[in-house]
Amino acid sequence: MKRIYITSILCFLSMLIFLPGCDDGFDELNINPTQAPDLDPAFQLTFVQIASSNNRYEYWRAQYIYCSTIIQHNASSFSYWAGDKYNEIDSYSSAMWDSSYPRDLKNVVDLVNRTAEDPAQANFNAAARIVKVYLFGRITDLYGDIPYSEAGKGFIDEIFFPKYDTQESIYNDFFSELDAAVAQFSDSALPLQGDIWLDNDISKWKKWANSLKLRYGMRLTKVNPSLAESMVKQALQAGVMESIDDAPVVYHTEMDRNGNTAVMQADDNFRLSEAFVSYLQSTNDPRLSVWGMTYDTEGNEQPDVSTWKGLPNGTDGNSPEFEILEQFVRHNRSTIKSVTAPYIHQGLAEVRFLQAEAAIRGWDSGSAADYFADGLRAGIQQANLYDNTSISEEETEAFVAGNPLDESSTDAALEHIGTEQWVSTYLDAMEAFANWRRTGYPVLTPVDHEIGQTGGTIPRRLYYPPSELGVNPNFKEAIDRQFNGTNDLTGRVWWDAQ
Repeated sequence: MKRIYITSILCFLSMLIFLPGCDDGFDELNINPTQAPDLDPAFQLTFVQIASSNNRYEYWRAQYIYCSTIIQHNASSFSYWAGDKYNEIDSYSSAMWDSSYPRDLKNVVDLVNRTAEDPAQANFNAAARIVKVYLFGRITDLYGDIPYSEAGKGFIDEIFFPKYDTQESIYNDFFSELDAAVAQFSDSALPLQGDIWLDNDISKWKKWANSLKLRYGMRLTKVNPSLAESMVKQALQAGVMESIDDAPVVYHTEMDRNGNTAVMQADDNFRLSEAFVSYLQSTNDPRLSVWGMTYDTEGNEQPDVSTWKGLPNGTDGNSPEFEILEQFVRHNRSTIKSVTAPYIHQGLAEVRFLQAEAAIRGWDSGSAADYFADGLRAGIQQANLYDNTSISEEETEAFVAGNPLDESSTDAALEHIGTEQWVSTYLDAMEAFANWRRTGYPVLTPVDHEIGQTGGTIPRRLYYPPSELGVNPNFKEAIDRQFNGTNDLTGRVWWDAQ
């Protein structure tokens, strides 16, 4: 029913959200020609939820070409895969920015504003505020300081050159917004409709808001440990996800295909990386054959994972690996490569690993080992959401039993947790990139390719669209404030302290 509902409204939304304005004869009504004042909040919420994970353009460039190879989930021998070589390609680095601001960010800001003053729409407003935090979180974590408080207000308040808010102020507002949204949900307001992530269930929205607060609280462990501890404790006390059913997931359709799998279907020039495959083989992780597969010359599956090889990062057309590219692990055609595959916006596995880390840090009284084991189980449950996947409970428990948390030291435990977090966020390379910058785990071997522009340093961010220099007069001040005037891949965002 969910997939039918998505399909039936998508055509309507595609026409309605982007209708060109025509204000002839309506000036006296002060109607905004860019905004549909009577647009049903349910339809707009659905649009934002779909648009945030079904567009191949930015996922190809930001999620895959850059983040997935920087973080060594994937690898490619082709030079246009810039992240694999630490090369700068402006349109690739800009893709998430250029797509998100005029589409999902503009619409979620509009949805928040249009429902803010109507008590009957309190639940829609609360949900939109949570989605707004999540979507802006992806952008600020990738780039640094961004237009936030004034973003999307060109036609609302005639703010055409929004300021770049500091990431510190943005994060502080995230915490306030998530708390306010949770408190705002009301049984007396109109019930949610159109929510394809959490089935219009307010209790799940509250858990997700707290789970996001846990994520963003942990993000501050290097830059502000005391605030990180406070936010993490608050999130855990308020209640985070409890089961796989609490996770925000969109089940895509042929019409609104998954952006991740659309990339895999369009581009067969990348493989699972040597670092990733080797680690999964070392832990006997049953998800390796869910995410990957090798095929013979007839296209038949070769399922013996012990023989599989991942592609080393940093190879190119002159590397010997290029001549035998077909031998390296491809993405599984029958599972994650399906256009109707689900997109998990935040998984239960991530939450459990963050709880394990909180326990190690003394911020949670639970057992780190138990949280860690539950994180492994949740990761298997997430893999089983894909078609043609059925990892059994026996296989799951054997995997968990064979990989207990390494508690030989605090550092060993944090490395083990961080590395399994890296595994659990496969297919969400943007989040994996953020968590790696925060924790330093897994320990990655840098690439020093001749076309690279970082001097062999693993990138720490995506760089702003250079076009911003001629568009927004606030751009240069933001670059000077954060990165000493240099807009490149090596600058560290605020929370990524040395």
